Amino acid sequence: MDVPATPAALATERATSPTPAAVADYEIVRLLGEGNHGRFYLARPPARLGLDDEFVALKVFGDRVGEQAYERGVRELRAFAAVRSPYLVRVFDAVLEDSFVYAMEYFPLGSLASPARPLSQAAVLGALEHATRAAHALHESGLAHGDIKPANILLAEGDEPGGGDEIGGRLSDLGLARFLNPGNTLTGMGRASSVEFTDPDLLAGARPSRRTEVWALGATIHRAISGTGLYGELPDAQPLLAIRKVLSSKPAIDPALAADVADLVRACLAADDARPATAEEVADRLAAISR
Repeated sequence: MDVPATPAALATERATSPTPAAVADYEIVRLLGEGNHGRFYLARPPARLGLDDEFVALKVFGDRVGEQAYERGVRELRAFAAVRSPYLVRVFDAVLEDSFVYAMEYFPLGSLASPARPLSQAAVLGALEHATRAAHALHESGLAHGDIKPANILLAEGDEPGGGDEIGGRLSDLGLARFLNPGNTLTGMGRASSVEFTDPDLLAGARPSRRTEVWALGATIHRAISGTGLYGELPDAQPLLAIRKVLSSKPAIDPALAADVADLVRACLAADDARPATAEEVADRLAAISR
């Protein structure tokens, strides 16, 4: 009888597997890193796309999917791409090979989770504000991002909407796992580190909503500014232990946070009507803090 591989074993298998020379008709340059549910590669796009971009970021999901799941994923990506926001990463293409693959913009500066160089607090606040406005645009179009966290806020330099050369933020990597793997629980869908940014109500069975995404924004702001998690450091390879810790403890705001930032995080995590009603309200408060 085959024994199912553990999440840790699957992660080890992915980490030790070689980087392919090509995926579909994309030429792979190098591995960019591991994300939830798959790998990111720096790739050269095929001529058929007619792109001016020399490189794209290619996400290759780790699990195989069938045609119906592929069609669901493509529909969600099309909806994502149709949202009008300058702060959403552009999605160029989706392909079904052995697994689901999609191509999006590549940003050499990396993400708020792992920037290519040190960032000022003003730059961090600006990137957070932009990503939060992107989340609001998704919500206004009836979509929930589903995986808001610092690793999914990419850093854009010198191409700010409307001009300017400051660092901006782009919200990326739509949480497609719930469409590609319907019915799967969080423990089978991603790394434990994502639990830090998940509203506990979702772990208890709530549906994604503006309200749960505002919670994720609060956790993201806290991590990006303070460098610490609301629950300390969760065991990345042990999602069940991470969930248990989240459900059995209360989030703790870093006492070193500036009062205005701490107040915003506290509001995002608040119960009932004390939480901001929209991501736009959160963005406006971030803009006020950065002034």
